[in-house]
Amino acid sequence: MSDKIISGILLIVGIINILPVIVFFDASKTVKLYGVPIEGENLTILMRHRGVLLGLVGIALIAAAFKSDYLILAVALALISKFAFIFLTFTSANYSAEIKQVALIDVGAIVLLLIVLGLHFYTK
Repeated sequence: MSDKIISGILLIVGIINILPVIVFFDASKTVKLYGVPIEGENLTILMRHRGVLLGLVGIALIAAAFKSDYLILAVALALISKFAFIFLTFTSANYSAEIKQVALIDVGAIVLLLIVLGLHFYTK
């Protein structure tokens, strides 16, 4: 039963991570996702690349939902990414409401990932 819970949580958090990949295909979506219009080619490149990197973390989490050998690596990558974003957000000033919302979603995702780790090690 805990394997199904772990897989379900990994799928949910994986999908959350994949969503920003839309910015790779349509950079104007940063306004909707983050409340930030992209101005200039350099920022466009960086934000599109960010979307790809988050997508890769999402794919790793989804893969871990089906192959538990990937669980620790995928969860570690996701936790590092999420803690870094939360740190950057909450040690900054004047960020948008959308950025705050993303950070809060990341806090929820961290809780879910910690539950995954707890279930993974508790049921071994």
